Amino acid sequence: MKTAFGLIIGAAMVVSTTVAALDYKMVPGAGGVPLNTVEAGDKTKPAILLVHGFAQSHMSFKKQLESADLTRDYHLVAFDLRGHSNSGKPWKPEDYKDSKIWADDVAAVMDATGLQKAVVVGWSYGGFVMANFIEHYGTSRVLGLNLAGSAGGMVIPPFPTPPPGADPAIAKQRAATAKLQVSGNIEENIVGARGGIAFLTAGPGDETWQGISRAGGLLLLPYVRAALAGRSLDNTKVLPMIASLPVLVTYGSADGVIGPQQLDALKKSLKNAKYSVYDGVGHSTFYEAGERFNKELAEFAKSVQK
Repeated sequence: MKTAFGLIIGAAMVVSTTVAALDYKMVPGAGGVPLNTVEAGDKTKPAILLVHGFAQSHMSFKKQLESADLTRDYHLVAFDLRGHSNSGKPWKPEDYKDSKIWADDVAAVMDATGLQKAVVVGWSYGGFVMANFIEHYGTSRVLGLNLAGSAGGMVIPPFPTPPPGADPAIAKQRAATAKLQVSGNIEENIVGARGGIAFLTAGPGDETWQGISRAGGLLLLPYVRAALAGRSLDNTKVLPMIASLPVLVTYGSADGVIGPQQLDALKKSLKNAKYSVYDGVGHSTFYEAGERFNKELAEFAKSVQK
């Protein structure tokens, strides 16, 4: 069926747009937490699982879920991480801290959507989540891993955000934005969400993208952010587990979240991985250069089918 979506942020409204057929359902994740899940494309075709970044949603992958080419040849699945967007937001901090919880959420989504095996895209924080999945479930259900703007915490040392060499004003702005986003004042949350999306792309996105991204920031509630701040992101023990796995690393040269140091560290550790650098593109390669990203993702997915 056809679906339409609209987003209201403050008094601003993003105009509803008719999109391709998307099949939504709630899936019980770890501890029964409801996970908002969406499927697109032919469910008999090979699977691609899309895992979004921090304070965002499944709609970050709008250009993939609505791609005529990808949905013709693949079964696409995406979901909102726990605490994010339309998924459940547990109150207790312990519902976010253990890596097994996040791994179990991914397994639950795969089981509920019939994904025995899949090529997985882990964008930013999504790379950390997939590292959690591989830590606890191994690689038998992962045909290939596309790390997009992410090292998944699998390389050391822990690199700062923004990366070394970034404009000091950016670091200052990011700290101020983070403070606003954990405030109990919704007006400050709105300002923080507006500032937070500036780090996602090399340049301003279109109105629809900005609306989706701001909504993602607002729907990650302050108490959830506080709980996530205490979660360990050290996944170095997972690196040897993916050494023999097909890996595609997609990276924007203007990424303001991770820097070339992380890319270099990955290259030293994952010598057999493929690396695709997008000149002048920021943290969201799949949006900023959607056509190229979709083509490379399709080629990668085709190359690893068994």
